[in-house]
Parts: sequence; C-alpha cells; structure tokens
Amino acid sequence: MLDVGLERIDGPNSPWAYHTVDVIVGRRGGKTITLMGVPLFRALCPPITLDNGKVRPFIGAHTAQNLVKARQRFMKDLVEPYRSTLTPTQWQVAHNLRSAISETALTIDPRNYTSPMAAVINVFAPTISSVRGDGLMHLGFDEALVFTNQRGEELMAAARPTLAEMRGFGQMWRSSNVTRMNGPTTWLWQIKERGRQAVTEDSRSGVAYFEFSIPDDEDPADERNWWRYHPALGDGLLRAEELRADFAPDGLGIENAAAEYLGRWPGALSVRRWSALIEASFMAAGADTAPMPDGPAAIAVDIDPFGRSSSIAAAVAGQPDVVEVIDHRPGDAWVLDAVIALAARAEVIAVDDYGPGHDLLARLGELPSVAHKLLPIRSADFIAACYTTEAAIREATLRWVPSDYHQRLVEAASAAERTPGRSWQWERRVGVSQAPLVAITLARWAATHRPTVPDSQIF
Repeated sequence: MLDVGLERIDGPNSPWAYHTVDVIVGRRGGKTITLMGVPLFRALCPPITLDNGKVRPFIGAHTAQNLVKARQRFMKDLVEPYRSTLTPTQWQVAHNLRSAISETALTIDPRNYTSPMAAVINVFAPTISSVRGDGLMHLGFDEALVFTNQRGEELMAAARPTLAEMRGFGQMWRSSNVTRMNGPTTWLWQIKERGRQAVTEDSRSGVAYFEFSIPDDEDPADERNWWRYHPALGDGLLRAEELRADFAPDGLGIENAAAEYLGRWPGALSVRRWSALIEASFMAAGADTAPMPDGPAAIAVDIDPFGRSSSIAAAVAGQPDVVEVIDHRPGDAWVLDAVIALAARAEVIAVDDYGPGHDLLARLGELPSVAHKLLPIRSADFIAACYTTEAAIREATLRWVPSDYHQRLVEAASAAERTPGRSWQWERRVGVSQAPLVAITLARWAATHRPTVPDSQIF
C-alpha cells in the first residue's frame, strides 16, 4: 500500500502520482500507525523544491474524529515510538514538541529545530478553519467513519485548495474502518463509491484506493474468511481467539463484528441470517422455474420507508399460490407511472396504506381507470398477510417465480426480521431493503382476499 500510495510521477523528488490515498481496513489492522508513518517519513526528508524553484519546508497535519482523540493517537503512535529510537541528545537538539491539547505539534530538523526549513507535523481539530493551513503539504484524516457526507465535503472544500498550492507535492491520506452506521449518507460511503469507481476505471492518477473488505457473497461467520480478508491476522497483530470472542452473540455479534473487522458494508446484499424465514423452505419455493400461470392477477406495490428502493409484485391464487417480483428499482419516483402502465393487466392493486404508500394510494385514487381496483392494506390485514405468507412458505403452499429481480427477493428474505410480539410483521429497519418481500406478501394477500364485486351496482 505504501509502495503504491507514495509513487511519484517522474522518479525521486518529483510530484506525487496521487493527491489522495484512501485506506479502508478492519480494526486493529495498523491503519493509524500507517497514517502516522507517512508524515514522519516526509518530515525526515530534506526540504522540498517546487517546480517554480521555491524551497519549502514540510508542513503536515493530522486529525481524527475530534481534537482529543487526534492528539492521543499522535502522541502514542508517532511521538513516543519515534522518540524511543533516539538518544536524549539527538532528541533535544533536533526536536521541539508542543503537547498541550490546544496546541500539539512536533518540529523536526536534523540540524537544528529552530531552522526556518524545519519540518512541522501539527494536530488539528476536524474543522473547516483548521484544514485551511497555509503551506500544508500533507493532511491525514483518521476515522473518517464518524463524518456525514456533507461534513466531509465541507472539509474537502477547505483542504484541497491548500494542498493544491503545493504544485503536486501536497497529499491527503484518509483511513478508516467500517461500522454498521456507514450508510449512503456518511462520508466514508462516498469515499468508498468514488474509490471503487477509480479502480473500475483503472485510474493511475488522482486517487489511490485500498479497501480490505469481505465480498458480498462470502460468509463473515466462516473463520476461513477471517484469514482471507483481515490482514492483521496474517501479520500477527490480531489473534483469531479475539475475533472469535467478538463474533459471538455475547460479544459484538456477527453483524457488528463483520463490519468492524471485515469491512462488511451496511446493506451488503449477501448477509445471510435467515432469522425470520427458513432458508431451505424459501429456496425450495423458488426452485420451480415454470412461469406464472394464467388467471386473475393481483399486483402490489411497496415503497421502502427509508427511500432505498421500491418493488412491484404480481400474484395468482391457486394450488399453490404463485408470486413474482416484476419490478424493483432505487427510490420511488418511478412507481406511479409503473403502476398506471400495469393497471390494465391487474384485477386488483394492493398498497400498504401506511407511510409512503398512503400518498401513492391518494394519487392513484384520483385516476378513474385505476381507483376501482385499489385495495388499501391496513394494519390488521398487513399483520395477517405477513403471518400467512411465512406459513405458506414453510408449508410449501406458495411458489415464487425466478425473475430478473428474484435475487433482490432472496436478499430481502435472508435479512428479514420480525417485529416483536405475537402480532408481528416484517421489520423494515434492517440493512437490506425489505420492499421485494413485502411486495410479494401484499400481492399474495390481494390475490387471495380480493373484494368481490356484485353483478350490478348503482352509483
């Protein structure tokens, strides 16, 4: 990682190939020590000659989730081990340490720390004003996981122009592990998305991105994967016994430990827990690849209350009942038009009349061609629909049709949980959007409980 992150464009003393180096690795993997080593290495090198002929001393800065934490790690992982390699005389002649919480910095020059060309490594608070330091050549962000995306973007807007003044000799290092909180609204998620894009595009400049994380289709509970995806185990920094204790239910638990140590991102599509559904029964229900039979069809819509995605499912009652996810996309802006396009082919259209579905029902109810087909699913029916769907899967009286979206259904089912109590329903506050599972649940209920229409009606 250091070999690549510290590559230069044209040999020794030329500008860096990458203005940003991002490192995402599990806890206790050595990321903070690495983050400290880079500015120390640069501070021990001679002053820098820019391409315009100006000679500048190295000025670096380190920051973390807050000033106190940044100072603690700076003293423990940089100052103390570095000082232990020197004699008292060497330290006294060439170094000056300011260690107050409000002002922590190490000044270094092998000749005399009072030299105008002495290098300085500062500890900054993670604020916009702090990262605007004049002459800054290096900025290290430890524990980027704590910042929202908005806050991270504000910090970058302040820091990048400062580094850009160094004509290719300014560099930023950002390191962190992953937690279950690091969803799309956090800065670390955006760092991950942009880093993976750079890798996909085979970018050789700008950003160097390193991510140690378990693939979505691997089981984090399999101890063999600990050795594959956590580098500290192979280097002896961490023992398997310690991981085993943290993965246990009375430790961190599998989800927290998988994120903290193995880089399992929240909502990873292959988290296989099967706590609410029996995996063998659910997969057996989708083993028959026959298409959906002809017959009066019901469709159902579910919108994830957290805005992650929405799903539309179809169902036909029979022996067994048959369901299929026929559409699934991010967000919900597309749902209204999709339902209108499908309305002519459905006898009944079910929507959960709670949360985002309530507004959709109101808009569909204004359309004469659709309104008479609507079936609002309210609390008691929703609970009954969840219970009977789970029972039908367990008793093999329900079949789901593999479709272009069936993998999303499997992912939702594997992560499904129930709300507490006897009158349970599918829990929506889980890492994987439950929209596909809820959609087939509502569609089956609508197909088997669609209202009967009298032969004649008077309006």
